[in-house]
Amino acid sequence: MSKSILLLLVSCVITHTVYASGERTFQGRIISAESGLPVAATVSVTSGSGLDVSLDGEHEHVYYLGKKRWYVDGTFSITTNEDSLYIEIRHGLETHPVNELIYLSDSGTKVKEFTLKRWIHMVEMGYYSGDTHVHFLETASAHLQMRAEDLHVVNLLTSDFTYDIEKFTGKLDKVSTRDHLVYVGQEIRDWQMGHICLLGLKKIIQPYEPFGGQLNFMGSNNPHILLSPRLKEAKEQQATSVWAHFSNLPGLESAIAIPLGLIDALELMTYDDPIKLPSHWTPWDYSGMSQTEFTVMRGMDLYYQYLNAGFTLPLTAGSDKMGDEIPVGSNRHYVYLKGEATYDKWVEGLKSGTGFISNGPMLTFGVDDHLSGESISFEGEKTVNVHVEAKSLLPFGRLEIVVNGKVVAWEILPDYRNKRDIYSLDLEVDVTLSESAWIAGRVTSQNTPGILPRNLTVFAHSNPVYFLQNEKSVHVEKSVEYLKTYQKAVRNWIELFSNFSSEAEKDEARMYLEEAERALIIRQ
Repeated sequence: MSKSILLLLVSCVITHTVYASGERTFQGRIISAESGLPVAATVSVTSGSGLDVSLDGEHEHVYYLGKKRWYVDGTFSITTNEDSLYIEIRHGLETHPVNELIYLSDSGTKVKEFTLKRWIHMVEMGYYSGDTHVHFLETASAHLQMRAEDLHVVNLLTSDFTYDIEKFTGKLDKVSTRDHLVYVGQEIRDWQMGHICLLGLKKIIQPYEPFGGQLNFMGSNNPHILLSPRLKEAKEQQATSVWAHFSNLPGLESAIAIPLGLIDALELMTYDDPIKLPSHWTPWDYSGMSQTEFTVMRGMDLYYQYLNAGFTLPLTAGSDKMGDEIPVGSNRHYVYLKGEATYDKWVEGLKSGTGFISNGPMLTFGVDDHLSGESISFEGEKTVNVHVEAKSLLPFGRLEIVVNGKVVAWEILPDYRNKRDIYSLDLEVDVTLSESAWIAGRVTSQNTPGILPRNLTVFAHSNPVYFLQNEKSVHVEKSVEYLKTYQKAVRNWIELFSNFSSEAEKDEARMYLEEAERALIIRQ
């Protein structure tokens, strides 16, 4: 090898080494295609070799769809030795994610603008999304994260385990802006009776601590706390009472509080999947009956028993966010509103049973010209046209129409494994009604992988439309009987297993149960 060639090779090696070890800076700017203005989002960055890359500065983060994602408020920068970066930017459920491979071929700074474009705009259709159940976020953090997740309402909940009662003001938090509303409410809890989210609360419900009941893995053995008197206190404040994570912990007192009209809505989708059995089996384990006599139900099916017993009980959804394992608004309720969207109107829409819940799919649902939450009287027999459409960034399983708990029509998403920009199905059917009925549309994904946090499947469910023959409530005798059996299980638990702090409180529990039993009897 000649001396000149050898010198050239040495020079190339030195140049490559200097280049490869040189620091580069990438600066990104995220804007909305609609407004041209900067927009908050989550940013995930990996190197060409597949390693996570951190952003410059301090940023909160979340894990979602298998990646660590950083919250940014329109701009971000990365200082790295890598020569390429794979960047994914997401802005909630209604916006196309951006995925780009960026080459940093030169040392110094490279600047790029990313434009986020919606594939659907639910606000323009009158639907405003909210999360009923969030913990452990500062209000300023909640505001940034909800903007990044394209969420309109966040209900932060103080409780006995969060040690943040100072956040509670009894009014809309001062960080709120016109399009992003934060309200600090309260969660009250008993590990056997149930958990309750109180929205729009003006004054803390006591006792604030400790929580009631025993949860074995936490090693607690506190006296049980009866929820119903506290729910009455909340109603006196005109607060909204939501049964927390119903599919996870339906609890014993739901069979009391719901018949007594003390619960305004159920969180059907929160911690556990509505199409799977609940984690906490206390009502069935302590019932004194066999599974043949009192069969455990999925949260979705247990909810249907109340609808079939004539309760016009709305469903809602929340994330129960307590850390970085799930985004705020991962489960959300799209409430249909008319006019200006205020916090009070959003909560009132929730109580009225408008809209739908979702962790991905956007539902369009109607029966004839009627939307979720409406009640329509009819005489004799009536044929109605039911239409539901689902569109989603995430693949799902089936689109279904449900009448009084039974699936009357469905479509299966063909070959969901093939990646698409948007997955969609449309379903329309005529249904003839010869009795009072509730009708809803839903997305279920029993046979698809759990790609979401907590291994949840892709799910959406409309609130029902109610058709009342001769203005009579829906009545399915088997459902009423099941709820009466549930109350029988509650009585068995009160008498044999409860640990109230006094006999007087135990008597109070009996009194509320007897009142709830009478409320069910009159529905037969």
